[in-house]
Amino acid sequence: MPSLNPFQIRAPGRVFLFGEHSDYFHLQVISAALNLAIFLEVVPREDDKLVVNFQNLGTTDQFSIRDKLLPYRFSRDYLRSAFNVMKKHGFTIKTGATITVRGTIPIATGLSSSSALVVAAIQAFAQLAEVSLTKVEIARYAFQAEVEEFKEAGGMMDHLASTFGGVLHVDFSQPLRRTPLHIQLEGFVIGDSLEKKVDTVGDIKMIKSTVQTGYQKLSKFLPEFNHRLTALEEIRPFLFHLSEPMRTMTETTLKNRDLTKRAFTLLKQGKVKPTLLGELLDRHHQLLRDGLKRSTVKIERMIVAAKKAGALGAKMNGSGGGGTMLAYAPGLEKEVAAAIEREGGKAYRVAISLGVTITRF
Repeated sequence: MPSLNPFQIRAPGRVFLFGEHSDYFHLQVISAALNLAIFLEVVPREDDKLVVNFQNLGTTDQFSIRDKLLPYRFSRDYLRSAFNVMKKHGFTIKTGATITVRGTIPIATGLSSSSALVVAAIQAFAQLAEVSLTKVEIARYAFQAEVEEFKEAGGMMDHLASTFGGVLHVDFSQPLRRTPLHIQLEGFVIGDSLEKKVDTVGDIKMIKSTVQTGYQKLSKFLPEFNHRLTALEEIRPFLFHLSEPMRTMTETTLKNRDLTKRAFTLLKQGKVKPTLLGELLDRHHQLLRDGLKRSTVKIERMIVAAKKAGALGAKMNGSGGGGTMLAYAPGLEKEVAAAIEREGGKAYRVAISLGVTITRF
């Protein structure tokens, strides 16, 4: 008989309140984990098989715990990549299992369903290997499984957000600095535009390469330029040397940097005036919309409708080009959700969530 009892792993999705498109530039980010999540229900078996049922997708996978490194069946084969990362770190999975994967996070909408999946998978394989990982290790291994295994361009913030939960500030300095923000925030509504995102990974690669080239060019005119520290006022006289869209995108990342720093100063006090938080969310959205060109016509309609219904602020989520938006509407969640759906979106009234958890049966 298997030595382990059945268990369930739950890993939440997330939104970035501030610092969207900042983690892969080693800047600051403020995330909030959501009560939309990926669940892995794990039932140990008497054989060496790992049988995976993807409930929402209607697909299956099967391999052996004795396999060394698994081939990938397609790009971003995340459960297999989590298995491979654990193997590369020397962990031995000790029992087979039937794993049922299901989720309440809308897929490919900017809410980190893929990161939640790899966080849950790393934790599940750790349990089957009968080892205890720290939260930092879970996030790091999940980042390796999602980003490094497939040579992608994203950062680690999604994995930290899903692992640690709550409202979390991370400064991607060396060393990384992580600060849980003990603030009670309520009144969030997610609006899914139901627009299919074309190339999330390609969008991130484009932004990253364009801005990094902008930083390099600025360094030629400002030898001591540091994109983390140099004041925007010092940089502005030299921005005209950059061609478009590099100029606007580079300047936007620096404005985004300064906005996130301001938001952190306010949120770490444990309380913030709702109207001010709404204004800051609006400003963040303007940067993403106008500076990085990440919004869509439909998301803009949904945001306008949410604001007319009483939302204090709203922003798009994720890489953009479709997906979801976030409205901040304490006390008016129902009205804002209805307004979003009148514009053809799907609304989710959400709350801040704990990070990855294990429930044993």
